[in-house]
Amino acid sequence: MCPAANAKDIVNDPKQASLPHNSDLVIEAGKVILDAPMPWGRGIIKDFKECIIGHWWEEMINFNFKTVAVTLFLFIAVIAPTLTFGAVYGKSTNNAIGAIETMVATAWVGTAYAVFGGMPLCVIGSTGPVLAFTTALTDIARAIDVPFLPFYGWCSIWLVGYCFVAAFFDLTRYVR
Repeated sequence: MCPAANAKDIVNDPKQASLPHNSDLVIEAGKVILDAPMPWGRGIIKDFKECIIGHWWEEMINFNFKTVAVTLFLFIAVIAPTLTFGAVYGKSTNNAIGAIETMVATAWVGTAYAVFGGMPLCVIGSTGPVLAFTTALTDIARAIDVPFLPFYGWCSIWLVGYCFVAAFFDLTRYVR
């Protein structure tokens, strides 16, 4: 085994010599390239304009048989896990949040997200990490002897605040 000085020494066939090498194909491999920064709410405004002008109106006037079929499919696809997670929520939160509350919340958030987010086919529902977070908050509320639902509500309000600050200052561009 003899080490080659470079890849051109290995290639002696003229057909293979004309093929591009990996270093030619991926010039910027390993470099982190960030988009232009959009702090101070410019990214939120840009996304809002793209959503309202580009997608929202088209989706709101697009009512046909496919829309009905997709709506029914999403209802059936979302209702079973919502009921299941609702039962588990009821058990872990001493019935402060149950199946009915989970169904109402899923319907409300899904409708609001479809109307205001411009993405009507996004499935919104309960997930395992959210259930684990809610269970942890239930245990914390019990440990510090505060009512669970106001504690859960204030945690959600603070989370909305943190998300707004991250969006306003375009902090997510650093997460790659």
